[in-house]
Amino acid sequence: MINWKRCYKFWHNQSISLKSSLGLGVLLLLMAGVAITAYISLRYVRIANNAIEVSTEIQRLVLKMDGEMSKARHLHGKFFLYYPRTGLNEAHEKYAQPSIRQTARVVSISRLLKDMIERPEVSNAISKSQIDVNLYLSSAKRFADTSIDSFELVTRLATPEKGLYDRLERLLGSLKTAFKDMPDLYFEMASFARQYQVTHERFLMQSAFNVAFKLRKSMAMDPSFTQMHKKKINMMLDHFQELAEESMTVDVAIHSRFNDFVLQERITGTISETLVALAEKEVVNARKIIEDTHKLTTMILLLVIVVGLITAVVISRFMTINITHRILLLTKSARAFKKGHFEFGVTPGGEDEIGQLGQTFNFMAIRIKDLVENLEKTVEQRTAALAVSENRFHELFEHASSGMAIYEAIDGGKNFVLKEINPSMEEIFNIQAADVLGKKLSEILPSMVDTGVFAVFRNVWKTGRPQEHPITSYDGSRLLFWSENKIYKLPGGDIVALCNDKTLEKQAEVQKKTMEYQLRQARKMEAIGLLAGGVAHDLNNILSPVVGYPELFLPELPQQSPLRAPLTAIHESGKKARNIVADLLTVARGVANTRENSNLNDLVKSQLDTPEAQELSTLYNEVEFRVILGLELLNISCSPVHIQKCVMNLLLNAMEAANGTAGGVVFLATSSCEINEGQAREKAIIPGHYAVLQISDSGPEISPEDLEHIFEPFYIKNVMGRSGTGLGLAVTWNIVREHGGAVDIKTGTTGTSFFIYLPVIKNEPARNKKNSTVTDDLMGEGERILVVDDDAQVRGLAKSILERFGYHPVCVSSGETALDYVKEHKVDLVLLDMLMEPGINGRQTYEGIIKIHPGQKALVASGFSESEDIEKTLQMGAGGFIKKPYTIKELAGMVKSSLAS
Repeated sequence: MINWKRCYKFWHNQSISLKSSLGLGVLLLLMAGVAITAYISLRYVRIANNAIEVSTEIQRLVLKMDGEMSKARHLHGKFFLYYPRTGLNEAHEKYAQPSIRQTARVVSISRLLKDMIERPEVSNAISKSQIDVNLYLSSAKRFADTSIDSFELVTRLATPEKGLYDRLERLLGSLKTAFKDMPDLYFEMASFARQYQVTHERFLMQSAFNVAFKLRKSMAMDPSFTQMHKKKINMMLDHFQELAEESMTVDVAIHSRFNDFVLQERITGTISETLVALAEKEVVNARKIIEDTHKLTTMILLLVIVVGLITAVVISRFMTINITHRILLLTKSARAFKKGHFEFGVTPGGEDEIGQLGQTFNFMAIRIKDLVENLEKTVEQRTAALAVSENRFHELFEHASSGMAIYEAIDGGKNFVLKEINPSMEEIFNIQAADVLGKKLSEILPSMVDTGVFAVFRNVWKTGRPQEHPITSYDGSRLLFWSENKIYKLPGGDIVALCNDKTLEKQAEVQKKTMEYQLRQARKMEAIGLLAGGVAHDLNNILSPVVGYPELFLPELPQQSPLRAPLTAIHESGKKARNIVADLLTVARGVANTRENSNLNDLVKSQLDTPEAQELSTLYNEVEFRVILGLELLNISCSPVHIQKCVMNLLLNAMEAANGTAGGVVFLATSSCEINEGQAREKAIIPGHYAVLQISDSGPEISPEDLEHIFEPFYIKNVMGRSGTGLGLAVTWNIVREHGGAVDIKTGTTGTSFFIYLPVIKNEPARNKKNSTVTDDLMGEGERILVVDDDAQVRGLAKSILERFGYHPVCVSSGETALDYVKEHKVDLVLLDMLMEPGINGRQTYEGIIKIHPGQKALVASGFSESEDIEKTLQMGAGGFIKKPYTIKELAGMVKSSLAS
């Protein structure tokens, strides 16, 4: 008999870990039983599902294979049905080729089905059908081969021109001519032969043979046929019989192929039905296995659940008596201890972990009682140390070089209230503590919401992790500056912000980047300019005849001459090309050194009155044009023609941009401003007073990528798709930089503005340029003029022009030849090219000439703008400079002026 008291005592004295382990072990055993049952059930279900999937796939493949085979047979039958109607080629393309492709798919499916049946999860009944599948596969291949044979046989019969039927038909046509005197017998024979081609019944062709025999006899008895004629006709009849017999042989072969198709269809049909039935049976068996497994699993799980519930009740009862009850007693003692009743002890009760915990609890009560007695003394000491620490913190806070501020989070971290701020922070933000303490951060510096610092505050407050914020500018209502911020969270929840002023460093960095960009642009423009200069010089020499010769010939042509229009077009095109080359030379060599004091307003007014500007207003008549000129502008030292060119280039650019928008507006204004040192560094110019030309348009915004390259030659035309030569802005940039000025662009959604800054000259009045008057009488009086140029076409043009105006020109091709000539002859004027290769240039040539004939008059001609060599030549005594390509009036006028000087 079981002694329950001894059992209870044994259980009571065991450790809690052992008791828990026993209970947990029983539960784990039950869980293992459930898991094993579930695993076995799932395994059987998985096997059955795999069998269903495989059987279903086999069934699908068999049906698909059977369907594809039926399509192939159907197409094969249609071929034989329709080729006599549609023609062999069309029937072969529509039916024969698709039939062969269908058969190839059947073979592919058969192989896939064969691989499927060989899988290990397939039942024995289906596996035994491997032979049937092989038979089906071989049958499909045989069908393909037989189809191809039958198609070839039909091709042999019905191929146009070369087929047996066409050859037979041509032979019948020849026989018709031969038997024109026996039409009845011929038509009877031809009728039998053609009926055979439709019905393929052999007796019809035999009847045709019989009629052919009669024709032979009739021909033999007819004296109108010569022996040679009879021999030829007999050969034709023999050939007819051979072709007819060959056609019947092919028909027999085709018929045998059809019989083969019928036999194959019966075999494959039986195989398909067998495989489908086996697969269906396997699906039914697998579903029955799944159903039986579900029933058995349900019964086992119910049994395990009942046993588990009984075991859980027993374990719960034991745990309540031996653990839970004793823990409640221990909790009651802890509550008394919490209220300060340290004398209230705990009865241990037992030697397990709870009993040991009770003993430890009693020891702690005694220990804490001793600690409480000494607590007040310790608190006094710590309070004094805290006061010293706070004083040290306030000293650091007040005298720190970095700005420091303490904030309190409100509204769940949505905003922050300023609690304390040190003097450095007051100085950085230019605020007073009395004005901002107690206010929200969003009220003190509203612009901080958009800088990202506000988000950093919230993130640090939520996570407690310190965070730095990159250098940021705060604009607000105060002076622009940059600061570096570090945000921390104090243990009490307040936020500390450290701020270092980085304004000077940031300004220096911005100025450095600006100057680096401007340096890169200058180097890029210099490289492009060198390339453009070489091209421009050659082009000017080429353009000289293009511009000059039409001017020579046009006055001599009658008004109705058909050559006048093309010569005028050549002349106009040459002038346009000359303008483009002039722009290239501006990019290459800059602006002419000749400057004069001018007023920007006068230059703008003069340019707006030109026909070119009037034509621009007419071309863009839908764009509103506004002009506001500043008052009392100081003068600038400039090349007026180049500054006016800048005005025209920017106006053209603005008009085209505004023309693409509804209500387009272009605004031109002049003003003056003072540029300080910071602005001067950004613009790479000298500080001082500047005249400003502003041209704005209401066109679309220019992208940052385009802004970076907008002053490069041809960029605005090739990339941005604007009209013109693509050199306008590049020329403008070069001209302004040559004048010591700067070009600024501001663009946005409302349009784009170009600003040109030109340094002014104080206390210098504007000098009106005297128009160089050229006498109307340009004719010479036979003066001898030495033309020195290395380009033969330019020499020829100059000679023709000078002869036209009554001069006696002498042409040489180099400076050395010119020196040799002047040693022996005197000339009235030297027309001197500046750049000649190989050999000495124009300046060196003139130096040699004036050594031989001091004071020799000369006129310099060059494809470049005024260069250093040209300036030196003019200083040595040359009377003028003419730029290639020149017109006949320009050359005649300059020659006349140079001779007069």
